[in-house]
Amino acid sequence: MESTITAVLLIVLLTGWHLHNRRHPGWLASNDGRFYVLCGYPLVTVAAYWLVTAPAATTWEWAFGNAWALVAMVAFVLGFDALNRATVQHGERAQDFETVELTNAAISEGDLPPAAAR
Repeated sequence: MESTITAVLLIVLLTGWHLHNRRHPGWLASNDGRFYVLCGYPLVTVAAYWLVTAPAATTWEWAFGNAWALVAMVAFVLGFDALNRATVQHGERAQDFETVELTNAAISEGDLPPAAAR
């Protein structure tokens, strides 16, 4: 019964957290970030399995579960780092694009607005 409750609780929590993570501004922009975050979910599940099945905190199952939890944490850190990096890169590119001088733009003088032609 304990393992069933743990499994249901884990699925509900990971689903809620995934719905929250999908709203990250870099979610659609970073394939690597999505990959690492999506790899982290099953890693958490495997870690929870080993931690729940361990009969005591001193057995090898407990150490194995902690190792899986560490790997899951690393996957999430790498994923969110990639998501944040993609967001910053997109912002910098947008900033560079918005600050292009009119004289440096590749347009002809006939395309200039009336205020700039004066």
